[in-house]
Amino acid sequence: MVVASENGAIVIAPLLFTWLQGADFYFDLHKEAVESLPAGNGKQWLDIGSGPGLVARLAAERGYRALGIDTDPQMVTAAQWIARHSHSPADFQTGDFTRLPAESAQVVSAASLLAVLPDREAGLRSLWRLLRPGGTLLIVEPTHQMTSANARRAIQNGLPKKRIAGLRMWANARQGNIVDPSMYETLGAKSIYFQPLLHGLVGTWVIQKFSLAEAPA
Repeated sequence: MVVASENGAIVIAPLLFTWLQGADFYFDLHKEAVESLPAGNGKQWLDIGSGPGLVARLAAERGYRALGIDTDPQMVTAAQWIARHSHSPADFQTGDFTRLPAESAQVVSAASLLAVLPDREAGLRSLWRLLRPGGTLLIVEPTHQMTSANARRAIQNGLPKKRIAGLRMWANARQGNIVDPSMYETLGAKSIYFQPLLHGLVGTWVIQKFSLAEAPA
């Protein structure tokens, strides 16, 4: 995730996403998504495509053993720095989630990841493979409501102003590039629960896997 200049490649993604995580609206919606799951009590949480680490840090606050995985070493460096300076126990490492062992965690999360994958269905199946029986997949993605016009209306309706320009940038970038939620129905999950966030511009899907005792014959 770089932009090219006459002097070479300049890495901008860590700075951009670290800045966005400081926006109240962005922090609040991810906190609400994480809090849709019970407290962790030491369970393993994998956050895939973790970026600068907001979701993993929030999961750690809820009592999970949180590990963030990202393919971008600059993102991982940023996440490690923030975790260290905020005294978060969340851990981060560079890696390809498709190569992780199956059934690695009780919770697997992916926030704004599926839309950037070249094969969304394959990516979703890889996330599902990482879940232990009875585990939960947490997807956070913009919905079809994420348009520039709807973002303007949300701002006018009184969202906190801190770094609010980030919402306009996000809407402009994601308008028309939305993950089809019907894809989640193909997993054969025990249950799928949808919760709208940020005036419906974003949603979280809580997708439960059957336990071994509950698995269909």
